[in-house]
Amino acid sequence: MRPPSPWVPPAPPRPAASEPPPVPAEDPVEYPSEDGLPISTNTDHLEWMVRCYRELKHRFRGRQDLFIGCDMLIYYEPGNNKAAVAPDVFVSFGVPQRDQPSYFVWLEGKPPDVVWEFGAPLTVKGDAGEKKETYRRMGVREYWLLDPVGGVYDPRVQGFELIDGAYERMSCEEGPDGLVAVWSPVLQLEVRFADGRLRFWNRETAQYRQLPEEEAEAQIESIERALKAEKRARKALEARLAKFEAESRSTRDPT
Repeated sequence: MRPPSPWVPPAPPRPAASEPPPVPAEDPVEYPSEDGLPISTNTDHLEWMVRCYRELKHRFRGRQDLFIGCDMLIYYEPGNNKAAVAPDVFVSFGVPQRDQPSYFVWLEGKPPDVVWEFGAPLTVKGDAGEKKETYRRMGVREYWLLDPVGGVYDPRVQGFELIDGAYERMSCEEGPDGLVAVWSPVLQLEVRFADGRLRFWNRETAQYRQLPEEEAEAQIESIERALKAEKRARKALEARLAKFEAESRSTRDPT
């Protein structure tokens, strides 16, 4: 059995979410908030990035002690604006969610806990190589490579856990119809690829987690099904009553 992931102590108290985001103080170096690269290489890539970001936001809604970023520059060496990386999505516990242009590791007191990169032909080499090594050196506890579109990674969901300074691939369950499932110890959720979709699986309810609009849609569908069932039951009851009345009349008037 491999040793458990090293415990990362909680970050020191941070400014409230309403306070201005931290900026490098007394630092002559300029830290751009954009790297000049496109957010994604294709619309599918962008769609999955945004969905992952929104699902994570919904999963941890109401919590004030974590930061979720999407295509945001992370600077990890003070005074060096070249030491930056922009993951597709990342999660950092102990850091409040707020409006800020970039993430500075030395100001927040810690690197992100989880980083997600979505595979694309133009970025696969960097995501699986140079970027992965950068995240390892930073101390990112979980690193994920995901391929919702196909043709980049096999299996299409790959999770790596930082153990003794090195990334080890987390166990992956594969099932019928292309099902791939990997459990995230840090996020306490299961990442699945099934039925052509990348989703988060809720082990407690044995259902896929849903976005707010999907929950509303499901409630509407449930109500519609209940109304249809009630209508069918009412018609069946009316038919039985009509039959009973007809039989009663024939009994009273045999002619």
